[in-house]
Amino acid sequence: MSYYPIDTHATVREFEAAGIETKQAEAIVKAMAWSRNDLVTKTDLAEFAKKEDLAGFATKEDLEELKTRLDSLSAKMERYATKAYLEKFATKEDFERFATKEDLERFATKEDLEELKIRVDSLSAKMERYATKEDLERYATKEDFERCATKEDLVVLRAEMAAMKSDLEKQISSAVNKMLVCMISMSALIVGMMKYL
Repeated sequence: MSYYPIDTHATVREFEAAGIETKQAEAIVKAMAWSRNDLVTKTDLAEFAKKEDLAGFATKEDLEELKTRLDSLSAKMERYATKAYLEKFATKEDFERFATKEDLERFATKEDLEELKIRVDSLSAKMERYATKEDLERYATKEDFERCATKEDLVVLRAEMAAMKSDLEKQISSAVNKMLVCMISMSALIVGMMKYL
């Protein structure tokens, strides 16, 4: 711990000037010098983590709540004014600005984040096996199948085509027969006309 010595002679003289007897003034100064060895100075606190130092870490709780608490604490600290002489010594109130080990327990550690990352990667790998809505876009729905012909539709179409073929064959056969009759009739007419020529 740092120790800030006082000018004992000058302090004794100040007490004497205030009306305190020399022996009493010397005893008071001696007690002051002795008790100061146990006091924590603000310089002693320089190596400890302050609550403001925690602002850059991710918490397990809402980060906005931490910001509000730190702003409130900072506003309170600005209201405390001390005498210049006492300003170099730490008070119990000064400790309120510093983080305790208990405060740190609320914050996520690098190990916590790594564990979470591993779990997310594992879940992502498992999810790769499952179809997404985007995957479903590539596949036909029942509505899509309603637009397609079924085997029954083909059977009906084949039957209709067979009936049409049969009707067409009959019509062609009938037309051919009529043409043959016509041709025979014309041949007979031509032969009959040639007799007259």
